[in-house]
Amino acid sequence: MKIDLGHNDGIKWMLICLGVFLLAILAIGCIEQNNMDQRNISNQSELNSSEQTVSTEPEHGLALSDMSVKITSQGHIATFQLYDTVAAKELYEQLPLELDLTNFRNAQWMFYPTKKLNVTAQEAYHDGKKGELSYYEPWGDVFMLYEDFYAGDEMHRLGICINGIDEIANMSGSMQIGKNELSQEEEETKMQISVQANGKTTIFELNDGKAAKELYEQLPLTIDVEDFSNNEKIFYPPKKLDTTNTPMANAKSGTLAYYAPWGDVVMFYEKFGSAGGLYELGNVVSGGEHIKNMSGTILIEKV
Repeated sequence: MKIDLGHNDGIKWMLICLGVFLLAILAIGCIEQNNMDQRNISNQSELNSSEQTVSTEPEHGLALSDMSVKITSQGHIATFQLYDTVAAKELYEQLPLELDLTNFRNAQWMFYPTKKLNVTAQEAYHDGKKGELSYYEPWGDVFMLYEDFYAGDEMHRLGICINGIDEIANMSGSMQIGKNELSQEEEETKMQISVQANGKTTIFELNDGKAAKELYEQLPLTIDVEDFSNNEKIFYPPKKLDTTNTPMANAKSGTLAYYAPWGDVVMFYEKFGSAGGLYELGNVVSGGEHIKNMSGTILIEKV
């Protein structure tokens, strides 16, 4: 039997070439798949970057005012701090009001003030959050959001809930909205003192303890202030204070305290904590940054 070795060699070469061709196709496919994967990763990265840009959008930048309102309905109370805007001031000037509440899309309670409000583009937004007090100009209604709410039309911010946010959803029927101000009795019983030193003024509000009341009764005082340790200034009132009904202090920056064993009043400008015989008299309201630099003779008066 005769065997054609040349023919077999030809078949082998054909098989080798076919194998190389298949490997080349497979390699090209892998490269294309890798490129597609890289493009997908790049696209996803761009999408994530875009989403991140949206989620970190700057805050609206509206400043809060000292105007606060209280809304009461069916025994449920929510307090809102208003922004320092024309519309918020115009609403505040109309108070007090007693009005009916209307529910809108199970997300907000709305009511209609007697006069429409003037708004600006700065207060406008679409994506409302639970607890916002807002105004819808086309209808002239003020509304309280008790759920997050997106509006196609512009809403305008008036304020933000600072107390009773979960009470809003339970309101219904009629409501009363009024200025959240201290009563005359509360104003008369509130004790604030000013400490003047080196041309700077620091204001403290005192608590209801007997020691704070006795300090208040000794004012005005012109007295020397002293450094003690590295976190407090002290002075000695003419008469020692009775610590009956006075809370123990857990002093931080701005705490006004009384150290009964020595009979000195302490103004803290750094955190301290608690100690035996250290009682709290009150806390700083304004000018706390001046405590550290107090020196010499100071003037303490009732505000």
